[in-house]
Amino acid sequence: MAFYQPEPYWATDDINVLYPKGFELTPQIALFICTVIRLEKYRFSYGRKWHLERMRNSPIKLPINPRGKPDWNFITHYMNTLSYSSSLNT
Repeated sequence: MAFYQPEPYWATDDINVLYPKGFELTPQIALFICTVIRLEKYRFSYGRKWHLERMRNSPIKLPINPRGKPDWNFITHYMNTLSYSSSLNT
């Protein structure tokens, strides 16, 4: 499972926290990434848990721009077109 937590919190040892590197993590981007990760949950059942090493070797498939980099603008725009998207900016 994947969750977005914008406020500081204490995670237990069995929780892997992802931190953004090289981009600003907005609520729209975070929730999009959480959804993409949740769609992959069938690959990681109890017997094949998504532990830290598997996480490092698992690509997170995102839309890309013409330069081959994640298209953060597209993701933000897409998320803002969804129903209830106005509640993401609170």
